[in-house]
Amino acid sequence: MTWFWLLVLTGLALGLGYAPIPERIKALLLVCTTLAKVLVIAAVFMHLRYERVNLILITFTPLILAIIFFSFTFPETLGSASHVIQVR
Repeated sequence: MTWFWLLVLTGLALGLGYAPIPERIKALLLVCTTLAKVLVIAAVFMHLRYERVNLILITFTPLILAIIFFSFTFPETLGSASHVIQVR
């Protein structure tokens, strides 16, 4: 069952990569599918299914840290040409 759900979430993420939707929405949906995969892996393989607090901390702590690190480095790129990323 775990393999099936990971396969479904991976297929969903792959399909979102090719979907003709705005990039911001696509990025948000890809982050959500990745968080869902993290929850499945942590619950099953790390045996945290019944430990809700640990599961929540494992899932959302890296996301919060990534947002903090992004907010520190984002202002440095505002004046450079690499600030705008164009996807073809």
